[in-house]
Amino acid sequence: MKRSTHILLALLCGSQLLFADTNGGLAGSFARVGAGARAKALGNAYTGLAEGTSAIYFNPGALPFGETSMFTATTSQMALDRSLDYIAFTTPIHPKAEGQVVNAGLGLGWLHAGVGDIDSRDFDGRPLDMIDMSSNLFLFSFGVQFHEKLGGGLTAKVIYETFGKIGNENSSVNGDGFGLDAALYGRPIEHLTLGVHVKDIGAKTTWNTTEYWSQGGSKVDEWPLQYRFGAAYEYNWLTGVMDIETSEKSDTRLHAGLEASTQIKEDQTAALRAGIDNENLNFGIGLGFAFWKVISIVDFTYTIESIAPDDAITVSWGVLF
Repeated sequence: MKRSTHILLALLCGSQLLFADTNGGLAGSFARVGAGARAKALGNAYTGLAEGTSAIYFNPGALPFGETSMFTATTSQMALDRSLDYIAFTTPIHPKAEGQVVNAGLGLGWLHAGVGDIDSRDFDGRPLDMIDMSSNLFLFSFGVQFHEKLGGGLTAKVIYETFGKIGNENSSVNGDGFGLDAALYGRPIEHLTLGVHVKDIGAKTTWNTTEYWSQGGSKVDEWPLQYRFGAAYEYNWLTGVMDIETSEKSDTRLHAGLEASTQIKEDQTAALRAGIDNENLNFGIGLGFAFWKVISIVDFTYTIESIAPDDAITVSWGVLF
């Protein structure tokens, strides 16, 4: 009885409540929240912009257009003891094919979501052990420039999730899987960039329950296939972005944002941002500066949640080299 309650409550609290405003209740909801404070401030309307390390997540087809290597670390703190972290690295590469130099790009990323101290109880309301949940997505991206105005890319995704203290002798129950993203990125005219992204192709989490049920077995959670279409228009100091997101298992969602940026000094920049992520409002600032001849970028975003009881904050730090 206790074990049944453990797994039931862990799955409900973890899978369905973790990110209820991003296809919560469906497999892989943690991987649909976004990646990076700048993208978050712009309402996650980043498929058409796809600059920096967030391109791994939003559009790997933009990677070959990057001019410098970049490393970023992001953390988000949300209501209900939820956290989301993103660490990523991107770099342009220039291999030779048939004697000609090809513009390409590589990206590596790790997206981690966690929920701590989940209060589990039996059917009589008596408290049981506290439960922790951890979800991980390891990202491996490659993009190539087909034309001076067009690029394409792929992201391979390795999934690893775990619920603690619900197996035999308080061991964890683990799930793993694999998925693929495919994207195109284009610069048809000056100031305008476009993106198309198909996410979670064949993605699924297979749970190993041999440490839980005496007879053993497995459970497969298939991730919903997603489609995103995005555009970005940059003119002087102002950038406007918009994404349309649709899924085979959810309604169409709109993402949009504006960014106003200025150069304070030769090595100092500042930006103000605002965006709407379906029903959530986001506001952010960004600062760029040189420290020991290394360009650093710090971004901060405040999210007014439409569903969660408290708002969220996201902070990113990145370096260009």
